[in-house]
Amino acid sequence: MTGGVGARLTPRRGAATAPADAGGGYPGPVRIALLLLAALVLAAGCGPQGPTEVGGEAGRPLDVVGALPSPGELRGPPGAEADAATLAEAFIGRPDPDLAEVIDSRDPSAAATRTWTSPGGGTLTVAASVWPSRLIATGVGADLAAFLVEDGGAAWTPPEVPSSRGARRADPPERRLGLSVGPNALYVRATGDVGDDVVIRAMERMQLVLEGQTG
Repeated sequence: MTGGVGARLTPRRGAATAPADAGGGYPGPVRIALLLLAALVLAAGCGPQGPTEVGGEAGRPLDVVGALPSPGELRGPPGAEADAATLAEAFIGRPDPDLAEVIDSRDPSAAATRTWTSPGGGTLTVAASVWPSRLIATGVGADLAAFLVEDGGAAWTPPEVPSSRGARRADPPERRLGLSVGPNALYVRATGDVGDDVVIRAMERMQLVLEGQTG
């Protein structure tokens, strides 16, 4: 079974659509809902050896985000377990009850987030989460990056993390990078003066910790 990012986000003929969020160019609630609900549709048509499999062991999200040292002059509180509302805010940088409702409906078994702020006001946010299948875990970072591309960004896969999917936008500055390992989704989002190198190092460290947990 196949289906790329574009296929997951394109409504079927006759389906209702919503305009982009006027507050920041992000997709409206209907488009965000399509992100995770499409995984359910795909799951219904896949066999027992398809993407609906868990695909590996679940990690410990709080330990993953907690293992990261504070990068340079960035400072922030320790990592914490995240509910659907907190995870939604980590994904897009602002509260979104509609996205939180969709996340909750997809039933992540565990999640944690952590945020730092630079002296210049930039932010670095990391999230680790565990989903019912590797299909959903893969779609999380890939589609959030695709949303940024639609909002003026460009696709970005740093060579240091070749299995990742990400996007960068110059104005206003934002970087997103996602990576999945089995049912585990790792995600990094940066704004302002927090550069590529910081995002890459954070993802590399989380991947290392997760692989140590899951073998």
